Amino acid sequence: METLGSEVLDTPVGPLVIVSHEDGAVAVCGFSRTSEELFDSLRIPHEPTSPRREPTAAASALRAYFDGDLTAIDAVEVRQPGTTLMQEAWQRLRDQPAGVTMTYSEMLPKAPRAAGRACAVNRVGILVPCHRVHRTDGNLGGYTWGLDIKRWLRHHENQADSLF
Repeated sequence: METLGSEVLDTPVGPLVIVSHEDGAVAVCGFSRTSEELFDSLRIPHEPTSPRREPTAAASALRAYFDGDLTAIDAVEVRQPGTTLMQEAWQRLRDQPAGVTMTYSEMLPKAPRAAGRACAVNRVGILVPCHRVHRTDGNLGGYTWGLDIKRWLRHHENQADSLF
């Protein structure tokens, strides 16, 4: 079994754990203090991790994102398990420009509930940006890391976008 590498990035909204494969593809990413806490919060099985000695390309891209370069995360490779429909939903999210939101119905017009489910089980928050999705009635809906972080990320993307 592959041992995944983990690192913690300090962000304006709290610590962000990045768990990645040896090739750099991100397996799990979310707001937590440790990889164990992250696995628990996502309700996924714990996988063996070891601390990274040097920052990964994903960590550098996320740092740039928080510093205002919203497209820095676009090229980060992610790898998470899911059905073909979930993979389609996650790709649709990755294609959505920063600062532009959409509804679950716009995300997957023929399967809005599946779009919601794909967001609910997304293991790589920010990199697969579920914070850019809202309900048809305009309500923010849910967010694994809490609505305060979802609001902050949306505000950050709108503010940074207006600077360029």
